[in-house]
Amino acid sequence: MAHAQKTSTPPAAASPETRRIVTGNRLRDGVPVYFAGDGRWSSVVAEARHVAAAEADALLAEAQAGVPPHPVVAPYLIEAVLRDHHPHPLSLREEIRAFGPTVQAAPAL
Repeated sequence: MAHAQKTSTPPAAASPETRRIVTGNRLRDGVPVYFAGDGRWSSVVAEARHVAAAEADALLAEAQAGVPPHPVVAPYLIEAVLRDHHPHPLSLREEIRAFGPTVQAAPAL
């Protein structure tokens, strides 16, 4: 029996709706965090400051600024789209980091 192949539309990398946000892992406990601006980091992706691609390098530089030790390990840029005016990561990897696993754990016996 042949299975229908599922096709998906690739992310619109050059779309004006595509935004950039900065993420990394909090140094103290490894939790994924997002740069919210003004030196503040949040574990909630909806609070991430988002910019157009042309402003992404400046946002990353702002996130990396400050006196060491920095609160975040290896911050980097990711692509996001706005949903209900909040950034939502485009890649599956970043979606899992932001919102948790894609499956539920089996109930204990």
